[in-house]
Amino acid sequence: MYKTIVLYLIMLPAIFIGTMAMVKNNLPLSIWIQNIIIWMLGCFLGLLFLNLSKKRKSTKSRSDFIPILMTILLLIIPFFTSNSNNIHRWLSIGPILIYTASIFLPLAIIYFDKTIIHYPEGYTLGLVLIILLILLFQPDAGQLTSFSCAISLIIFRKIDKPVLKYTSLFVLIIFITLTWVFIDNLAPVSYVENILFLVKDMGMLWFIFGIISLILLVLPFFTLRAYHWSYVSLGVYFLTEILVTFFGNFPMPIMGYGISPIIGYMIAMTYVIKHCNCGMNSISPMSKDARKGYQSK
Repeated sequence: MYKTIVLYLIMLPAIFIGTMAMVKNNLPLSIWIQNIIIWMLGCFLGLLFLNLSKKRKSTKSRSDFIPILMTILLLIIPFFTSNSNNIHRWLSIGPILIYTASIFLPLAIIYFDKTIIHYPEGYTLGLVLIILLILLFQPDAGQLTSFSCAISLIIFRKIDKPVLKYTSLFVLIIFITLTWVFIDNLAPVSYVENILFLVKDMGMLWFIFGIISLILLVLPFFTLRAYHWSYVSLGVYFLTEILVTFFGNFPMPIMGYGISPIIGYMIAMTYVIKHCNCGMNSISPMSKDARKGYQSK
């Protein structure tokens, strides 16, 4: 229980610092309170899910494809519901804009890590290709790059056939290159994409703490001892999601305004916590014993 609470609290420094920057810049309560509310709600729902799923064992199931297919569907819907300068990233639910990629790509990464082991690689790679095409045409260079980097680790670790492995990695590189060549021209929003600049304006100490809070977000995925590499893939996704904000106008996750990245991170962290509590936390994800333990499931 203690570990669970600590891992959920890891988000709090980034949320707090981002909120302080928004308050300092006179943004209304209706803006900066959203991140706090969704974090509190996410903690409650995450703990509820973990409690209800304690006795449930993970098994091979064709239902593993359902979250992936759901992700694809939700990535496609914005093409028919939104058209902001030919950008199709957001799903409108009343006054709320849902950034579907930042919520559901972590979920897809989790299940791709499962399907690539239990089913023919072609099934998984075909679905990966569909997601890449959707992200390319949305367009969303930040999410495509983050997703590709995470998937490249799964492909490198889990596919044994050299030709298929390196061809797949080459295709990922092509998609990353194309998405940066045809990058969108959306202007940045100060409290979303440029939140770190607002933090810097508060003082160098705030800026340093802001950077540390962002590092804390990805640290658990690389340091927790567990029994498979999906943690590391998720860590690569979130690390890349943060890094791309320094090279383009992309939302800074967790610290910047936006509930969707918080939900996506909560999904990933709940998955990590659930598997950390499986009695396997004495095994490192880097070890051969860890891989054998995971592949035997």
